[in-house]
Amino acid sequence: MIRIAWSNLRSASGRLFAATIAIAVSVAFIVAALLFSQAFGDTLRDQVRSQWAGADVAITASQSDQTDPAESSPLDESLAKSVAELDGAESAQLTESGFVSVTADGTTVSAMPTNVPQNQDEPITGSAPEADDELMLHEADAQTLGLGVGDELTMQTIDGTGGSGSDDRTYTVSGIMPGSSASATALYLTDAGLQTVPSELTADSVRVVAADGTDRGDLAEAVDTVVAEAGSADALTVQTVDQVVNEQLEAMSDSTNVLNTVGLAFGLLAAGVAALVISNTFNVLVASRTRVLALFRAVGATRRQVRGAAVIESLSLGIIGSVVGVGLGLGLGWGLAAAARAFWMPEFAQMSVSPLAFVAGPAVGILVTVAAGLIPALRSSRVSPIEALRPVDVPAAAAGIRWFRATLAIVLGAAGIALCLLGANSQSVLFGILGCFVLFVALLIGARVFVPRLVALLARLIALITRRSPTVRLAGRSASTAGGRTASTTGALLIGITLVTAVVVGSASLQRTLELATAEDTPVDLVVTASGSDVDSVLDDSPVVDDRVEVPSAAASVSVEGGQGENDLTIASAAEAGDSSVVRSDGYDVERGTVLVDPDELGLDGVTSDIDGKTVTVAVGGETLTLEAVGSRDVPAGTALVSGADGRTLDAAAGDAVEQQTWVRIADDASTSQIEALSSELDGIGADSDAEPAQNRAEYASMFQVALTVVLGLLAAAVIIAVIGVSNTLTLSVIDRRREGALLRALGFTRGSMSRMITIESLLMTVIALVVGAGVGTFFGWVGTASITPDVTEPVLSVPPVQLGLIGLAAVLAAVLASAIPARTMSRIAPAKGMSME
Repeated sequence: MIRIAWSNLRSASGRLFAATIAIAVSVAFIVAALLFSQAFGDTLRDQVRSQWAGADVAITASQSDQTDPAESSPLDESLAKSVAELDGAESAQLTESGFVSVTADGTTVSAMPTNVPQNQDEPITGSAPEADDELMLHEADAQTLGLGVGDELTMQTIDGTGGSGSDDRTYTVSGIMPGSSASATALYLTDAGLQTVPSELTADSVRVVAADGTDRGDLAEAVDTVVAEAGSADALTVQTVDQVVNEQLEAMSDSTNVLNTVGLAFGLLAAGVAALVISNTFNVLVASRTRVLALFRAVGATRRQVRGAAVIESLSLGIIGSVVGVGLGLGLGWGLAAAARAFWMPEFAQMSVSPLAFVAGPAVGILVTVAAGLIPALRSSRVSPIEALRPVDVPAAAAGIRWFRATLAIVLGAAGIALCLLGANSQSVLFGILGCFVLFVALLIGARVFVPRLVALLARLIALITRRSPTVRLAGRSASTAGGRTASTTGALLIGITLVTAVVVGSASLQRTLELATAEDTPVDLVVTASGSDVDSVLDDSPVVDDRVEVPSAAASVSVEGGQGENDLTIASAAEAGDSSVVRSDGYDVERGTVLVDPDELGLDGVTSDIDGKTVTVAVGGETLTLEAVGSRDVPAGTALVSGADGRTLDAAAGDAVEQQTWVRIADDASTSQIEALSSELDGIGADSDAEPAQNRAEYASMFQVALTVVLGLLAAAVIIAVIGVSNTLTLSVIDRRREGALLRALGFTRGSMSRMITIESLLMTVIALVVGAGVGTFFGWVGTASITPDVTEPVLSVPPVQLGLIGLAAVLAAVLASAIPARTMSRIAPAKGMSME
């Protein structure tokens, strides 16, 4: 059995090369994904540990604490002082933090100012802050903001819209700390300096440092006693820093688990595609070894021995491919970690050895290879000794249609479509995923029925266009005759193309759906509270401004009945924008006699419905207008919206005091940094602006673009393996068709015609996979979008033609490249030598 397997491996080493590469790629993908996930987890662990460096015991608010926010927190200086007086405690520090907007070197980010922790690591450059207007920050955050020691940054309050408020303070960077912040950008100030930041501060914890020789656990027990005596045992939690770190890491472990799951999922997908390539390879090998296997049976080999030899062959192939894949995975994982340090996070952890990666990767590779080789192994054991006397070039007659397979595919396909529609109509992700999976299984099962016929039909159509080209007709006949091989290869391509199309269409559809839903609530991207030549100049110079319109506005005193709320607001009307493209929807259309207003602008807390229907008095000049309130938090900051008729009435009352707001439409492809830069320029000329709607759209677009890039990168492994499968199939086809090639050369076919025949065969399979995969993938993308979209939002199908066109172009180029070596081999067959071969 081993000798038979060894003989088979030696005789087919060239044919098995592509299958080995397919296994290696899938294993490498799994190993690299798990190694990168391990490094990501190590990075999170290092960040959390650095956050608590220097402390031994921590007092934090209990998660179950339901203390009224209006009540004072039990975390205060008196508690810190009581703890510091304990025997075994060297010091105790109350840490507080706030939330601000930070601008430096043209970049604006959200940040969290807090105390400089006691016993913190020394800065890598500069020194710890000493003055009230000094601070230090982490190295990665300094790079993001473009800051160095001695540079200045500006802190501003965060207003209700998430933008910057009017209060601002300037601080100087005194030092740069190693690493990066675990969440928002952290800014470390002295205790006195922290009190100057433009933000409301919240107590976070009391950090306790143990004296030399004091056990952390013993100190924690003593601190717990002090907390209990203060009557705060239920509100506060006392833990050693080790316990706090482990608890936070456990809470953050979901990120690492998601990476592991995603990496394994796409690795298994790649392994599944590799299984098709491997199975196809072994099926071809069994067919080409029919006479040899029959001779083995004739000289005494049992079916068990022949079958065992085939299993050993696939096991050996799996081991070799897995070993190569582990090496490739190590290199890929190291490269990903290096790229993360270079372009994302300088302190990203070095790749560490993960036992799971070195077990899961090879295990999947070996199991998939053995499983893929089982059916060919069973087929090889059924070869009769009499087959040694039959001509190998005469294939067995095949049934016209495999009715059982076709019926099963139709039933599963109908069930899959039904589940897909159920998931889309009921917004059920579970039914949507299950339906797509069942439908795809039906496609793979039915591929053996419909793919050869579609290939033959396509070849006939092309032959008609090319005036019955014999090259095209022979390519189509060859691909359709070897139906199993063609279906398996096309199925591997079909998996990759369908998933890529589904991801592209689903991402575009979901993004478009969210954009339309957002535009319905906030139809105007950017509202500037001023107009004039300075504003026009800034907007004209901006590359992201598509259109703008000036809307009359009047300063008014707005109050709610009963004195419940009052404020000075700007009154405007969307009707004054006319038919301008600036307004994306009718979400700002207001009925006459009503006013669309944010209750927060009137000093009212609670949900927007609390103000609905209440009487609002709007006073402009000497005119007073009584309107009915409609609550909304989607109106521009500092503005209330009325109907066109009411707006004209108020403008007339304002007389010469009527001002102009500028409403702006931002380009759909504008980035958040470009929008922030435009807002900063407007702020620089003294024009307040609200760009939150545009920022939200840009953030959605950026998020989808990143997700799309990541997923397409993960799918690349499956596509590469599928292309390898095409090349392998064509190579094996050429080997099995040497006599045919020699005969065609003897009949007058040129080398170019022979080469084109193989290339056309590759293109036929690719085009069928492309057409079917693009259609099914588009359907999957719509199902995914409809399943995720909430009931209140109408899902929109968006098919990006450019991206799908690039997918088609890439598929065609891949088909041509995959056929290059087989086509060259076919064209070099000499007529005399080919006809003389047995």
